[in-house]
Amino acid sequence: MMEQIDVTEAREALLTIRRRVEQYSWLMRTLESRDISEDRHFRRAYLNQFKLRDKDREFCRFYFCYLEENKGGSGCFEGELFALYHRFGMLDPVAASKLAATIDPNLPVWDPQILGSMGVRPFTLEKSGRRAEKILEVYDRLCLWYDRYLSSRDGRMAVQVFEEIYPNTGFSNLKKADFTIWSILWS
Repeated sequence: MMEQIDVTEAREALLTIRRRVEQYSWLMRTLESRDISEDRHFRRAYLNQFKLRDKDREFCRFYFCYLEENKGGSGCFEGELFALYHRFGMLDPVAASKLAATIDPNLPVWDPQILGSMGVRPFTLEKSGRRAEKILEVYDRLCLWYDRYLSSRDGRMAVQVFEEIYPNTGFSNLKKADFTIWSILWS
């Protein structure tokens, strides 16, 4: 997916997303210090940052109460996927992965572009009778991809460049690499 990182391009691209990095940092600090199940400012910022703006009020209420109850624990994509499924009757890997990655920032977010680069067409999973099983298999592949990427030269470079531009954020290496990848793709 990501060929060699061009350090100059990555630095320039990372500078263009300062607001998103600062917003993510604020969200993660606020998550730890407030009851976010009732914090409208946090909820609005979170929905914008994670592009979940199309979710209805009932979904958001459940999502943020679940997040408040589980913050500080260990995120689990499968657990979050089935919590949303049992409550709303639909498998939403995107929302579940964002929930899991907020609880545990070492987990990746379900991203159609990255999955596409891995040869996975996530929307074809809709038609499968074994949809839940296939979603879990794909997420495992995504986790393995990030593990390999983070241990690769390019993954280490992505983290290093992020740290040069945004030192002392406390973000996980996965999140640092993710911001670097996306800054390059957005630019």
